Amino acid sequence: MTQQSKTLEIMRRIGAPKLEKIRITGILQSPALASLTFLMPKGDSDSFAAVLRLLGDRSINIRFINKYKDSAGYISLCICIDSEALDEALVVLDANEASLGIKDFMYHPRVKVISIYPHKERPRVAERFLTTLRMQGIDPLSTNNASSVISCVISMDDVDRALASLSDAFELP
Repeated sequence: MTQQSKTLEIMRRIGAPKLEKIRITGILQSPALASLTFLMPKGDSDSFAAVLRLLGDRSINIRFINKYKDSAGYISLCICIDSEALDEALVVLDANEASLGIKDFMYHPRVKVISIYPHKERPRVAERFLTTLRMQGIDPLSTNNASSVISCVISMDDVDRALASLSDAFELP
């Protein structure tokens, strides 16, 4: 068990102190989506572009994208698409998996993207967002942070619980 996991487990057992709510502009949720996560070859942006091209050629709308290098240097790509396009995406990606050099591939058929919009220059919003979810036992499938929005992909089974806990942690206008 990692140190962070131990800390969260202790906080869940004994309770975390009630923190002052952080004022934000809003919380939004996407419609029903499906997420696809790929582990791509090291430093190979051609494979990344080819995945996007394959989906684009079939008019599969990408609603969320997150790309990063893992500790071994592989590229991890998480995208969310409209849930009704999942079967078509799986067919085309399975047919091209070897030529794309995909090392690992998984999908979740029922997800949503939860996004919060912080007020400018509000510190620790992303930290509070993720900690609040993790305290509820909700593990994000992917996150993306920009200056004006923080987004997180979660299972649809966790959405109601996530929204309830976020409303306790953040103050809406």
